[in-house]
Amino acid sequence: MDIWFNEKANNWNEAIPIGNGHIAGMIFGGTIDDKIQLNDETLWYRGKCDRNNPDSYKYLDKIRELLKIGKVNEAEDLVKLTMFATPRDQSHYESLGELYINHVESQEPHNHCRGLSLSDAVARTTYDIEDVQYTREYFTSFNSNLLFIRMKSSKKGSISVNINLGRQKRFSDIIEKYENDGIIMCGSAGGIKGVAFNVGCRVINTDGESEVLGETIIVRNASEFTLCLTSVTDYWESDLDINLECKKILKEMSFHDYDLEIEKHKENYKRQFDRVSLKLGDEQNNIKNTKERLESFKKNANDLGLIKTMFDYGRYLLICSSQPNGLPSNLQGIWCEDLNPIWGSKYTININTEMNYWMTGPCDLPEVEIPLFEMMNKMREPGRITAKKMYGVNGVTAHHNTDGFFDTAPQSHAIGAAVWPMTLPWLCTHIWEYYNYFQDISILEKYYPLIKEVVQFYEGYLFEYDNYLVTGPSVSPENKFITENGVIGNVCLSPTIDNQILRMFFNCYLDICEVLDIDRDHCKNVKDILAKLPPTKVGKHGQIQEWLVDYDEVEIGHRHISPLFGLHPGNEIDLDKTPVLAKAALKTIERRTSYGKYLDVKNREEAINSWQTAGLFESTRTGWSSAWLVHFYARLKKGQQGFNELVGMIKNTTLPNLFSDHPPFQIDGNLGFVSGLCELLIQSHNNKIKILPAIPSEVPSGEFVGFRVRGGEKFSVKWKDNMVERVYIKGEPEKKITFSIDKEKMKCGKDTVIEIELDENGETEVTF
Repeated sequence: MDIWFNEKANNWNEAIPIGNGHIAGMIFGGTIDDKIQLNDETLWYRGKCDRNNPDSYKYLDKIRELLKIGKVNEAEDLVKLTMFATPRDQSHYESLGELYINHVESQEPHNHCRGLSLSDAVARTTYDIEDVQYTREYFTSFNSNLLFIRMKSSKKGSISVNINLGRQKRFSDIIEKYENDGIIMCGSAGGIKGVAFNVGCRVINTDGESEVLGETIIVRNASEFTLCLTSVTDYWESDLDINLECKKILKEMSFHDYDLEIEKHKENYKRQFDRVSLKLGDEQNNIKNTKERLESFKKNANDLGLIKTMFDYGRYLLICSSQPNGLPSNLQGIWCEDLNPIWGSKYTININTEMNYWMTGPCDLPEVEIPLFEMMNKMREPGRITAKKMYGVNGVTAHHNTDGFFDTAPQSHAIGAAVWPMTLPWLCTHIWEYYNYFQDISILEKYYPLIKEVVQFYEGYLFEYDNYLVTGPSVSPENKFITENGVIGNVCLSPTIDNQILRMFFNCYLDICEVLDIDRDHCKNVKDILAKLPPTKVGKHGQIQEWLVDYDEVEIGHRHISPLFGLHPGNEIDLDKTPVLAKAALKTIERRTSYGKYLDVKNREEAINSWQTAGLFESTRTGWSSAWLVHFYARLKKGQQGFNELVGMIKNTTLPNLFSDHPPFQIDGNLGFVSGLCELLIQSHNNKIKILPAIPSEVPSGEFVGFRVRGGEKFSVKWKDNMVERVYIKGEPEKKITFSIDKEKMKCGKDTVIEIELDENGETEVTF
């Protein structure tokens, strides 16, 4: 097993995650008593709701005028009254419940081990009681959308357990029997139109006895049994009889053959997971349990195998939390233990959701990004309403969060984040990037109407100021500035990130129109807008200027490094094309990291409950922000610093089960770790493919297989003693490919550009 422990999980952050994009579990892996906390991706509070503030548009011009004349605080007061949504919060994601398996009678266990195999997405718990060996195997099937648990023992008749469902002891409405071997838990997520659910589980394939007494499934005198669990909600079909549907699935469970099911599950999972692989140096054998490896790594970060495990784990988490015909990966992927989690475990789309999907191109996972595009498409209808009600224009817009019902109104009363209508153009760049990596023109055709509506919003929303077309009211997420008069504020006109996003988005739109040969006349108007956007500037400290005016930051070490969007994921700041801006970008990073720090949080719960007052706002190095730094360093060819951030993430922002800690757990750190490592190994932005552009000396040898680049090719690269030995490329037959390798990685000691044509099979290999 790749991740394993010798004791049960004492809390959720020690439990092992399984999931198939639709249902999920956190396995505590106890011996005498086991607990699996459950999730269903569709379990959301309250339901669809129009939260747009009806007073927004009539005060929009007044707010803009106040900002133009520098009356920031007065403008912010109006923003709070007229633009904050009513009610304040969007819907939240929440826990489905818990499954409990308890031995009826038992002695003290020994030889306990629980763990997860990343290669086949199967978790296991093993232990001995006296001379009897017990095994539990868990997986959420990528074949049948069911959760399976098989328990076996080495002695006939030695398994006697009680099985129950619960929801934090009291948050379910009904628990009913199903025949003589199953139970169904019924309830609702809460709120006026909260999603209703049924969770059903049933014992199948046992050689012992089973019955249901009250709300407990009892298994007696067995040497093995299989427990099968399903979740049914009315999220997709509000008029669905979920109890009838649940019973239908329970009835069909008896036809499932466990051995066949697990093989199909592995096959479907591996079809995605096995597309790429990575080896780093002389990876240590997994002879230490994960707890010991983490403790050892914190003292001496020489376990390259743990970095490789984090790479595989991040891919595993995205595959398990985002699959076609479902919702995208949220702030916690698909795993959430709370009924009212901090930040709602929603979709924070001012970087966090975007970061979740940065790996999909290089790691060759096209299908896992489709749920994100579908969510964006479903935001069109509410986004039109928000555009018209709040800004008085046509098109589609959204703000810094959305939820399971695709809400586009501002979320929360956080003045530094809520009113930021720049998220959809950022998200739409993912559609163009998808095409770049996978060359699938049907994606452009399908989502072009969405992209055009987003363009239409900005054609109406942008306004003239100081000879530019600017945004506003807006913010530079989620930082504050201080004016020359000492006024502290968040709300502003056209912060740098807005202009960088729009430049990237409009250029993507122009490229899409060219590929589709569509709307050429409209492109002229977009080009005119592009010419009037404020440029990225160098500020008084030699940094990339964060705001239209060269204000100082109140929080210099802030975790959002927004003015470097143009460095990554954008591409307008480039070492070769814009060396002055690249130098300023590095200065920006130096300022942020010299003031920012890793969190020293002795009491996580206290920090989570009072997040702002705990001083966490000033930290650059939360899990996801450290991951973003890796990408910046990679683009600037600062491989040592990038690698140090990866090491720092494991040492300082990684929980016992390897979840990334904000706190609390946020999946973006895990997933950003993967894409950041990819960026150190291979880059393909700005029409240049670079091999090992930022690999540090700590990784003198290694190999990656199957990494995709923009253009659609797959690269496999092997290096030894800090020198490239082999490059293998798979792509379109007879296509010409150009890539470069810096002199530090070449035996000849020279910067090398290689132009090569793939053969009739679409392959080529270059050795050095």
